[in-house]
Amino acid sequence: MDYLRRAEELFDTAVTIRRDLHQIPEISLDLPKTTAYVMEKLKEMGYDPHPCGGGVVATVGKPGGKTVLLRGDMDALPMREESGLPFASTCDCAHTCGHDFHAAMLLIAAQMLKENEAALQGTVKLMFQPGEETFLGAKSMIQDGVLESPKPDAALAYHVTAGQMPLGMFVYRREGTMMNSSDNFKIVIQGKGSHGAYPDTGIDPINIAAHLVLALESIVAREIKSTQASVLTIGKLVAGDAGNIIPDKAELYGTLRCDCAEEREFILKRLHEVTQSVAQTYRGSAEVIILAGTAPLVNDPEAVDAFVGYMRELPVPNRTEYPNMHTASSEDWAEILQRIPGAYMFLSAGFPDGPSYNQHHPKVVFNEEVLKTGPAYLAHCATRWLEDHN
Repeated sequence: MDYLRRAEELFDTAVTIRRDLHQIPEISLDLPKTTAYVMEKLKEMGYDPHPCGGGVVATVGKPGGKTVLLRGDMDALPMREESGLPFASTCDCAHTCGHDFHAAMLLIAAQMLKENEAALQGTVKLMFQPGEETFLGAKSMIQDGVLESPKPDAALAYHVTAGQMPLGMFVYRREGTMMNSSDNFKIVIQGKGSHGAYPDTGIDPINIAAHLVLALESIVAREIKSTQASVLTIGKLVAGDAGNIIPDKAELYGTLRCDCAEEREFILKRLHEVTQSVAQTYRGSAEVIILAGTAPLVNDPEAVDAFVGYMRELPVPNRTEYPNMHTASSEDWAEILQRIPGAYMFLSAGFPDGPSYNQHHPKVVFNEEVLKTGPAYLAHCATRWLEDHN
């Protein structure tokens, strides 16, 4: 099948799906309207989809051969949209990261793969994932068996990008870390409340928090090689109700980003050690709670070579490549790539001379023309990988 031509024929359908999903944004693992929409579309195509870890899974092709996993994440962000689009979200959530595109692309790829099912030389597993923004979705689906029955032999996922970028560009990294790990944490500091005029009768958790912020920042500044791209940030401190009262408790919220799994493990260990020792120094106690996290994203070189090669086979207008990309942002597709050889790439959905807002901005606007190529890449790469590996 000429997937690029067929994707162009289905472009209006893709736009409709994307805009439908854009108007029902939901967050984290709780996507009842989104998953119902996806399952209904898959059933209309002739699939037998089933729930999995808050998401949806379906398969197409011939059992007994090898299996390729394709992912489209579906969750939105807890923020108001200010794009001005006629189909903009009107609730307190918004698809400002482009996951509505990912789900639409995978649904159109699903339709094309179903139409071409007789020619598939193996199985394609479709993974519609929740909770990417909270780094909970991939783990949830893994725990619920997305990598079983059948177990994928290769995996591929795309992410659209906005901003002033040329349409037709795709970005990847063959070797080494492409995206940093992420660990979001909370530190609960327990002190003893007292009147502000008599601090000696209490244990000040705000004082502990202040010393702890400086001590934690010193881990990266003084214990990590300067060649490693690690960042530890405290972005929120919650404590107290009045200026003349020492509270019982304080809470710190932060994030850790690392481009190396070994450094991540070391800093997480030191995060616990430093937190406890600083709290004890000032007669309090503290606990580190990891809220969510994901590993560094590292592609499989052979998978990248294969999928990039297949992408080059399609006559996509103005196609350009940007290899060797590294970013400090994070993506829980890394959890899949720790277990299955695969690849992750960015597809430009920007406007070279248009809006410059990037993902997660309330005014971001994505170029829907990417819906002509993204589905074609997914379907073509899966089909060609099965041809070459069965």
